Amino acid sequence: MVQHRFECVHCGYRIRVTGEDCEAARQDARERGAAHVNEMHEDRLARDPDWPDELAPDDLLADDAAFGSLRGWLGPADDLLVCADCGYYFGHEGDDDRAPVGEQGLVCEACYARRVRDRDDSMADAIDDFFR
Repeated sequence: MVQHRFECVHCGYRIRVTGEDCEAARQDARERGAAHVNEMHEDRLARDPDWPDELAPDDLLADDAAFGSLRGWLGPADDLLVCADCGYYFGHEGDDDRAPVGEQGLVCEACYARRVRDRDDSMADAIDDFFR
């Protein structure tokens, strides 16, 4: 079983999801998170021009998700050992690519590798643009 735990960054509401695999738990967390935001923070959504009036579950992780939160709405619960990017719970054994790395903003190895790739790609693009 895989467990994902999140907290609403605006009101502190906790979302705890357990699933058979990581993707199923993450999708359930997205759905519950979107439902919470749509119900409890609809006024905030309506005022913000960057968001639709109602979030779809995939909006929480669409495009470039902000590091440390799920697009500014859900973040890993502070007192829980979870990846700051994907919400993976480190409390169970087994996945070698999901070991925690880093001291500030703890992330799993898979997300850390993605961060490194993204940074390398953006640096290469910037260098190419500079020399054009």
